[in-house]
Amino acid sequence: MEIVRKIGRGLWPLLAAGTVCLTAPTQAKTARIPTVPLAAPQDLIEYSMRQGDNLFTLAQRALQRPDSYRAVQRINRISNPRRIPTGTVLKIPLNLLRADPLSARIIALRGTVTLRQNDGLAPARIGATLLPGVAIETGTDGFVTIELPNGSRTSMPTRTRLRIVRLHRIALTGSIDYDLAVDGGKVETTASPLGTDANNRFRIRTPRALSAVRGTVFRVAFADEAATSLTEVLEGAVAASSATSGEQASLTPGLGAVIAASGNVRTETLLAAPNLRDPGRVQVDPQVRLNLATLTGASAYRLQIAEDAGFTRILADRSGDAAEFVIDDIPNGSLFVRVSAVAASGLEGVPQTYAMRRILAGVTASAQADADSMRFAWGGSGEGRRTYSFQLGAADGKGAWLVDEAGLETSGIRLRRLGPGVYRWRVGVRQESGGEVVENWLPFEKLTVAAPE
Repeated sequence: MEIVRKIGRGLWPLLAAGTVCLTAPTQAKTARIPTVPLAAPQDLIEYSMRQGDNLFTLAQRALQRPDSYRAVQRINRISNPRRIPTGTVLKIPLNLLRADPLSARIIALRGTVTLRQNDGLAPARIGATLLPGVAIETGTDGFVTIELPNGSRTSMPTRTRLRIVRLHRIALTGSIDYDLAVDGGKVETTASPLGTDANNRFRIRTPRALSAVRGTVFRVAFADEAATSLTEVLEGAVAASSATSGEQASLTPGLGAVIAASGNVRTETLLAAPNLRDPGRVQVDPQVRLNLATLTGASAYRLQIAEDAGFTRILADRSGDAAEFVIDDIPNGSLFVRVSAVAASGLEGVPQTYAMRRILAGVTASAQADADSMRFAWGGSGEGRRTYSFQLGAADGKGAWLVDEAGLETSGIRLRRLGPGVYRWRVGVRQESGGEVVENWLPFEKLTVAAPE
């Protein structure tokens, strides 16, 4: 009991639990505190000591292992772990602290998405719970958006691999600790403001870099073939640092960083958004065709189509060095198009969003010669009442139409005794559905009728 009396009441609960090894007083004076590697600033939280706090009570309440108080003592150079002035700010490594696991969830999903959780495959579905340790991968047609506990959202386009490394709430401070890893591909994140708690952390890392944010819209990508990491900031601020050299860049809106395998961090102004040509045109053809105005400095372009303006429910995501995009299987509706340009460095520029109306009113047509006549047939896909128009005239466009029929409900027309000559003809469709009317015309076709031998 003499030993306990000298040590003081603050250690008694640890003695009772059998977690502290006592030595003779003469040995305790020379005992060394274990050496602990210094943590990076982003791996430390700050805690202001309150009345009645000491390292032993702190260890009981908040550390994963009670004996880890020694590491906290060393990092903060505390001589007496039982007597620390109220208000003293301690720096504590995150990996020593107890934390409560949180979960994310899937809020949008399309195509092939694979989840690996708890050493096995889990079904990917809307509302699925995602726990720390889960790995998410999108296929060649896959898109997914996940929502974190504080409302932040991360969207993954095709061919992207993401892991949730940490998704915790620190028991000591109530602070959140989010850590996502992009192992390949690209993610776009809209991060909710982290509030006034400086201990709140949200980081997205790649094998080459770390991006730390406090409420922003940004993109992080990792290119396997080049082993480079890309960070692009659209709103707010991001601290992008190399995982190898520690070199860091503070990024504001409109800036990007290229982090090379060597550890070099290079910043660059993001390209302006390209313009979409004829943005108000209703998309009626079976294939959606969208053309961008070329932009100086662009080596490629990216185009996305989504059901919502926030681009959480993405229908298509295409990239290419041409400024024209042709996309299949886009459903009817009021949709949104987002376009951006990609620089030679690989950094994607500032995006621009357009509203798009999609109403499928497809039309096809063909011409076939019979013994004494020409037969023109047509059809197509679409919803609602459909009527067709047919026009035929001289190939040079001069003079009145020889045939100009509208409101046809038949699937074709037959013209007898069409004289020798060169003609042009086309077919159009008028489609009515839900009080909305659209028209779609095929381009002119050339038709040559030879004189009989």
